[in-house]
Amino acid sequence: MTEKFVDGSYHMLLTIIAFILILGFLVLVHELGHFIMARRLGVAVEEFGLGFPPKIWSRLWRGTKYSLNLIPLGGFVKIKGEEGGASEERDSFSSRPVWQRTVIVMAGVVMNVLAGWLILAVLFSTSVPMEITANTNRAYVRSSDVVIADIVPNSPAEATGLKEGDKVMSIDGQQIKQIEDFQAYVAAKAGSSVKLAYSRDNVETIVMVIPEVIKEVEEGRAIIGLELAELGLVRFPVHRAVIASAKATSGYLSRIVLTLGSLVKQIVIGQGLGENLGGPVAIAVATNDMVDLGWPYALLFTAVLSFNLAIINIFPFPALDGGRIVFFIVEKIRGKPSRRLVEDWFHRAGFVLLMLFAIFITYHDIMRFGGRIWSAIAN
Repeated sequence: MTEKFVDGSYHMLLTIIAFILILGFLVLVHELGHFIMARRLGVAVEEFGLGFPPKIWSRLWRGTKYSLNLIPLGGFVKIKGEEGGASEERDSFSSRPVWQRTVIVMAGVVMNVLAGWLILAVLFSTSVPMEITANTNRAYVRSSDVVIADIVPNSPAEATGLKEGDKVMSIDGQQIKQIEDFQAYVAAKAGSSVKLAYSRDNVETIVMVIPEVIKEVEEGRAIIGLELAELGLVRFPVHRAVIASAKATSGYLSRIVLTLGSLVKQIVIGQGLGENLGGPVAIAVATNDMVDLGWPYALLFTAVLSFNLAIINIFPFPALDGGRIVFFIVEKIRGKPSRRLVEDWFHRAGFVLLMLFAIFITYHDIMRFGGRIWSAIAN
């Protein structure tokens, strides 16, 4: 029992460290974008901090205070005149034309997209986890596993305890290399018991299952009710990795935009948030799963989160980068800036709403995941 607790505690520690590093990296990259663009445009940066206060160490260099802070959840950048002061000074954010302020604000979003793309480029050139299909060049496949993608309701497989994500190891002692071979073997065993070996959490288990003909699913062919997918680690040459990562980035961004649009639509028409939306707890649980799978999956997870952060930040909502850009657009149209008091009120109200939303999502996650939050200790 003690050994199990120690192993579980060690796993929990790794998950917490990974969670902090991933979120910290994403926030830091975002703030670094603001910092770099502000400096490039000649706007003074008063402070760039790693982590959040209380402060541990700081040093002034070339007009900017660089600080190291105790709470390791990313970082922050304090740009001169960002809150509206020093508007008469040339190196102030508030004194710059609309297009420069927009570029500085947009730089955080751009950096998150670039960070995700670079992570994908590294993965594609080393080993990226992806589904192996007929279009995949197997010369680039380093290793692969046949896993359960879905289980057909009311099928023989549903009663065996098999779950999505289980690795199919063998059937009647024969190793599974091709999904088509597995399906053909099962179809030939209609009415006969077969021995299926699968792996979950590195523990191999054997179950007995009898293939049946299910007319509602597939007419005339015996099945056990498993939808399988081949997942593997693929490594591309560098030139192909760059192109593949760019295509993947475009695909991820498109899907995130569509998902966010669908979410907004659901909220507007009163359908609720759905089960796919997650907050900090969901990220922590997913981080735990990625730690189990290995570093390629953890990096892929980080890249996707970076894309999510970019899209969410550009959303035209007060307190987000997109909300600030809306005020810049209004200023350009009107020919004069909005009243500072009005803009501050909108952003503060937006921040309060975001915090309330975060609290609600966290509660939603806790109710959704339950004991999985502490699964590292329990296991």
